Amino acid sequence: MASFTPDPADSANADTTIAMQDLYSVKLRSIVAAVRREPLSFWAINLYLLLEYVRPQTAYPAINILPWDKVALVIALVALLADRHSMRVKNGADKLMMLFLIAVLASSALATYPHESFSHLSEFTDWLVIYFLITRIVTTPVRFFIFFLAFLIYNFKMSLHGFRSWAGRDFAWASWGVTGAPGFFQNSGEFGIELCIFFPLCYYFIITFWKNWGRTKRFIFLLFPITTIASVAATSSRGAAIGLAAAVLFMAIQSHHRVKAIVIGALILGTLYIIIPPQSLARFHAAGTDKTSEERLVRWKDGLNMLHRHPFFGIGYFNWDRYYSLHYSTVTGGYGLPHNIFIQAGSEMGYFGLGTFIMLIIASFINNRKTRMLVPKANNPFIYNTALGLDAALIGFLVSGSFITVLYYPYFWINLAYVVALRTVAENTTLNTPSLAAFPTATGESTPSAF
Repeated sequence: MASFTPDPADSANADTTIAMQDLYSVKLRSIVAAVRREPLSFWAINLYLLLEYVRPQTAYPAINILPWDKVALVIALVALLADRHSMRVKNGADKLMMLFLIAVLASSALATYPHESFSHLSEFTDWLVIYFLITRIVTTPVRFFIFFLAFLIYNFKMSLHGFRSWAGRDFAWASWGVTGAPGFFQNSGEFGIELCIFFPLCYYFIITFWKNWGRTKRFIFLLFPITTIASVAATSSRGAAIGLAAAVLFMAIQSHHRVKAIVIGALILGTLYIIIPPQSLARFHAAGTDKTSEERLVRWKDGLNMLHRHPFFGIGYFNWDRYYSLHYSTVTGGYGLPHNIFIQAGSEMGYFGLGTFIMLIIASFINNRKTRMLVPKANNPFIYNTALGLDAALIGFLVSGSFITVLYYPYFWINLAYVVALRTVAENTTLNTPSLAAFPTATGESTPSAF
């Protein structure tokens, strides 16, 4: 499904001169030295990640004078095009992304309200550009590790904020839950989905490098999953709790140590159940019969009806809001989003768009499976375990995203970009690259196989 053709002059060869064990030990000086060696395109794509997940331009209005995230992407694109030594990357997911673009354009041209569609084209085309930038820039072990670590840190900032917000009200329940960074994660339900993605990624990261760290770093990184579980409980989002449970269950099933994994999974989910406020548990007991559940069931039924009536290209990309308010008058008052990523794709883009989206999901799992085949756990536990984490993160998104309208949020598209980038790194890993298993740890032991 994928092929990789490195340029002999590519700077990826310089990876072997960088002490990877220092990066895996998260030594700040080594990380800074590694970043300084990288081209402008890598700096720019990292800046984009910061702007998207931390949103300093929103926190400090004085600097919010330009669309900085767009500026960072333009810089990354120009720098990448100007780099004569950039790698040529090919992956089957590329074609599916272009096929999804065709689905968007076709459903827009044939939409009930074409103006609504074309005015929202950037909602997908932005992710298309970001996907290609990440998969073409983050192509070496050093780049991937740094880019991935930054992603974990930015998510930890949000999970820590959620935990502190909950602790600030004495761990009491609030209907609005807790929120993440402004923008895509400001709503508690949307923040909860990101937590479902973050948990398996940080968990696999920790078990991979645990023996490479001293006590201080172990304590800091343990806060990643702890604050995530607490923030999921604090979001008051049933979808987030179910999504986290699905991700943990998937992780247990995938483990080679099934009994140990089941015990750990039970402890994680048991902890989540214990700390969830009683009001949130009451919402679980009322699931299917409360007003919110009934309205969503109606919207799902109406969405399937739209798909049945417009099977090929749907009612039109981004047409749901207007179409639903004019053509449906039910218990929801003719208002409300689909609250399901599959219903959203199918109703707006028909079976063409829905089928392409499902193929992208399958392609993600196939890529991760082939990554693990290319680089067995014994050769590089980081690559192997991260592929497992990306699978579990996707499961968490698919389950939690079945209760909210988030198809064009970063969740799926960023995850897919990481999947393809990791596959490229796996293919670029040669016998000249030291295996993680051979690196000495802080205790002088070799790093064991994880999970």
